[in-house]
Amino acid sequence: MRQRITAVVGAVALVVVVFALNFYHLPVVALSPGPAENVLSRITIQGGAQVYDSKGSFYLTSVGIDNDVRFFEAMLDLANHDVALRPRSEVYPQGESTREVNQQNADDMDQSKVLAAVVALRKLGYKVDPSAVDVSEVRPGAPADGRLRPGDRLVRAEGKPVTSILQLQSMIRSHRPGDMLAFGVKRGDADVAVRVPVALDGGQPRIGVVLHEEYGHLPVPITIDTENIGGPSAGLVFALSIYDRLSPGDLTDGRRIAGTGQITEDGSVVPIGGIGEKLIGAKRQGATTFLLPRGNCDEAREHPPPGLRLVPVSNLGEAIAFLQARPGTPAPAC
Repeated sequence: MRQRITAVVGAVALVVVVFALNFYHLPVVALSPGPAENVLSRITIQGGAQVYDSKGSFYLTSVGIDNDVRFFEAMLDLANHDVALRPRSEVYPQGESTREVNQQNADDMDQSKVLAAVVALRKLGYKVDPSAVDVSEVRPGAPADGRLRPGDRLVRAEGKPVTSILQLQSMIRSHRPGDMLAFGVKRGDADVAVRVPVALDGGQPRIGVVLHEEYGHLPVPITIDTENIGGPSAGLVFALSIYDRLSPGDLTDGRRIAGTGQITEDGSVVPIGGIGEKLIGAKRQGATTFLLPRGNCDEAREHPPPGLRLVPVSNLGEAIAFLQARPGTPAPAC
């Protein structure tokens, strides 16, 4: 009798443990291949500009994120080679809510669309000047820390109007460590005078801020529908798609081309995260070529899907040059 009671208690305890584990949220997220969307079909160009068709496709790639991973789901994910478990803090930093991170990803996506349009239009010969230069981040402990703030609009520097990031960077580099730079700043509704010292960082004079340019009306109005995909990493594919739609010829040459990479104001392509999941998503879509930032090559080589050619690029110009090259022309490879 006592053995029967012990067995029943043990079974009940086991059920309770299993039930509890099923509802236990692990401090991880599950990353999986997200959808690969053909950008060419999602671009709308207005203003009467000549638009050209393409026979192939440019696919943006994405990463699916499950931030509600429970114990038994994690066991299944560990057995799935297409899913990677990462500490939750890598995606949702401590102190930031899921809503805040998702909003930042949406903002990054919107910014990437603008930068892609600007870079592509400049490559096509259009004159596109920024309407303002804003501070997006101040590095902790940097010379600007406590002096400039995120959201500040830099109106004047050393008595001259601020016209671009490149102009401002050139001005900073012309000064020596210890020099003070005088800025005229628009902070909310107030006009503020700020003085920031210059310091050496990586051998270069810097003040320790991250800047971004704002743009008013572009010479060619362009919209891109991306629905619920967020983040900045589709910039390269956006820029290539816009360039292809507005230039004679066909960059795709009938190919299914996928890619990833954040694009900056000067057309550079910088590394991104989730490259492994994006490669899988591209392969599933039938892509045969994958354009990626040169800085992501090492990670991409760890798990390249068979039949998917990896082409690293450092900027938009390199990507266009590769796509326009004749078959058989030597090309960069990871």
